[in-house]
Amino acid sequence: MAINTNTAPYGSWKSPITANAVASGSSSVGMARVDQANPTRVYWIESRPQEGGRLVLLSKDVDDYSERTLRELTADSKWNVRTAVHEYGGGAYAVYGGLVVFSNWSDQGVYLVDTNKHDAVPMRIGEQNDKLRYASFVVHPSKKFVVCVREDHRESDIQASAALVAIPIPSGSVINERDEYPPSKDMVLFDKADFVSSPAISPMNNELSFYAWNHPDMNWDATTLYCATMTLGDDGIPSVLEHLRVVAGAPGELRESIYQPRFDDDGILHFISDRSGFWNPYYLGADGEIHQSLESPISADFAGPEWAFGESTLQPVPGLKFSVVISYTQNGMLKMGILNVATHAIEDLPAPGWSEVGSFQLGYSHSGEQVLILIAGGPTERMSLFTYYINGLSAKQHTGSKSVSDAYSGFLSEPQEIVFPTKLPPFDSPESKDANAYAYYYPPTNKDYQGPDNELPPLLVLSHGGPTSAASSVLQSKIQYWTSRGIAVADVNYGGSTGYGREYRERLYPHFGEVDVQDCCAAALYLADSGLVDRKRLSIMGGSAGGFTTLACLAFRPEVFAVGASLYGISDLEVLAKETHKFEAEYPVHLVGPYPEARAEYIRRSPLYSVDTLACPAIFLQGLEDKVVPPNQATLMVNALKEKGIRVAHIEFEGEQHGFRKSENIVRALEAQLYFFSQILGFETADQIDPVPIFNDPSTANQ
Repeated sequence: MAINTNTAPYGSWKSPITANAVASGSSSVGMARVDQANPTRVYWIESRPQEGGRLVLLSKDVDDYSERTLRELTADSKWNVRTAVHEYGGGAYAVYGGLVVFSNWSDQGVYLVDTNKHDAVPMRIGEQNDKLRYASFVVHPSKKFVVCVREDHRESDIQASAALVAIPIPSGSVINERDEYPPSKDMVLFDKADFVSSPAISPMNNELSFYAWNHPDMNWDATTLYCATMTLGDDGIPSVLEHLRVVAGAPGELRESIYQPRFDDDGILHFISDRSGFWNPYYLGADGEIHQSLESPISADFAGPEWAFGESTLQPVPGLKFSVVISYTQNGMLKMGILNVATHAIEDLPAPGWSEVGSFQLGYSHSGEQVLILIAGGPTERMSLFTYYINGLSAKQHTGSKSVSDAYSGFLSEPQEIVFPTKLPPFDSPESKDANAYAYYYPPTNKDYQGPDNELPPLLVLSHGGPTSAASSVLQSKIQYWTSRGIAVADVNYGGSTGYGREYRERLYPHFGEVDVQDCCAAALYLADSGLVDRKRLSIMGGSAGGFTTLACLAFRPEVFAVGASLYGISDLEVLAKETHKFEAEYPVHLVGPYPEARAEYIRRSPLYSVDTLACPAIFLQGLEDKVVPPNQATLMVNALKEKGIRVAHIEFEGEQHGFRKSENIVRALEAQLYFFSQILGFETADQIDPVPIFNDPSTANQ
């Protein structure tokens, strides 16, 4: 025990990781891109919570680790490089030869800026209709057009049509008298599916590849990979696709989820598919056949679910024949390497303390050395932008705090991956089978404090959103906020999570609200039975689909948890089935069953209709502009709990969508949860927090 360690109740420890520190640390980097016409230059997106959560486009030289060559390309606050396609966005810009095309949040318009000119101002191009949304851009090497995904809301939101389109890139000579580009017509290249994504253009010719899928599937269920030839007109703009053909995933054949089509220098098409049960790399050979890139498939995922556009964990290596950079996690360890698809040999690339990587791009330093640009993070460092020198097997950091582990030395809890026993449905039947599930356990950690000898810490179970998603072991200050105050955390990868193959991912089909609930409860009870946490002070929190799991745990397993927090969570599955946006409109078909045929099952699993069994206090936090989970979901549940006499709190945030982006709202949401939990679990916080109105609490003045 350290000499200056204080003994204090768990939950009441004083921590330097304040809510304000969490909010300021909520700035994130994403979607790195190397300009392939100028491969010494890297571009990326940075979120700015202190600026209302807007996304800013930045650029610098790949081998500049200072701010000497740094440029903020969308400095004016009117620019927010973000798209609303699928509501989750991603893929909001592309660059080639210094020309940047991006989507702006306020009007969803497509804008062009020539970054070769330091005083250039973004100007709108394309059809210039605010009912059209765009994403997944790729600039043709001729710089005459950009290919992208278009989502058309002119006639309907819930039935918005998707298409792959070509948008002409105008020259400066066509600017009108208002110093603007006049509207131009989008050239529709493909519109034969409910959804389309990830266009890629071959450097050898005008070959185009992309993938598409249809309701009721999500893209992690089944997609179809296409190739076609763009036929260019006299103006150099394509108006039609010729020789359209299915490469893999033909409807009616093997159901496989195909991601990340990529052409290499020789025009060979590489992609990722889970046809083996795990997302592994494949390629289309010169013989027209699909070939395994690995010698044989392995039980590891080389990609994750594509909720957003622009994911990149597979990238051909220019100048290195038949070679791609890959990453995967196996036995809890992240592995990176250069895979030669002809020999199946993998040259390992050490991952220095990282547990998650993405945004793979290849470029060159000014000395001519080939580099891998990526965004990476680990248990003691947030996701940051790096230049990785492949030959020297070393990485240098561009962005993010380099001293998080130093600044909070002694206050950071490192995750321990646990495997715990659970059950498979039907749970109340002799047919139920034993199984394992996974979680990251974070013990309370604070160098200045220890808990009393006769006390165990409270536990906060986190149920991630999606639900087809995964918990991450990368440093998250929102988790450290709790652990540094003496509250243990378990971030659960319940059945249905990604990273463990298709079979594990589909455990949730059609058992949403059952398998996830079982696994979250099993994780909490396992840790309590192991003597690590206080059985009487188990809590749970989740956002979106994780909010539903939280509420379902409270409603259907009231004996497990003492309190819960739902952030923009679902309380009525039937309302979600009827009111959500197009991307997820038929997701519930897999998660629960076809609606309205399975309406009784939707009602049975909805926490809103089971408040009679719910005896646990809960706090609800909701953005009022949420298009994914309508705000009335929280209101309905709060009203039901108020009528029942259960302690409940409800905070709504103006101007927030699905998730909180504004710094002040991140602070308020986090502090409100801590305050509410302290009132229910019986500890005093060391923080000065504005009280939260709690309904049905006789100790407050609001009753």
